[in-house]
Amino acid sequence: MFNRRNLIYLRSILSTFLIIVSSILGFTGIGLYFSPSGRIARETGWSFFGLSKFKLENLHTKMGFIFLALLVLHLVLNFTMYKQEILGSYKFFLKNYGNKSKS
Repeated sequence: MFNRRNLIYLRSILSTFLIIVSSILGFTGIGLYFSPSGRIARETGWSFFGLSKFKLENLHTKMGFIFLALLVLHLVLNFTMYKQEILGSYKFFLKNYGNKSKS
């Protein structure tokens, strides 16, 4: 399906998008944390860097779903690496801490 060069390129693009989406989630999360309740924000015309509370909520929700999709894709593309790390950790644990009888 993918040769090694294309896979590395795809992983780098995916990592870049994950960083961008994470930054947007952090930015909107901070704005929502400091926002007043819905009625007060609506009546006073509250905004965070020009975005109303409603727009912040929508952007935060959409970016959250995009982040989850990118995260699943990231896990799928790196599954073999994660599997090798987990097996290596398991073997290390068994070697150093497993099968020791208490006498």
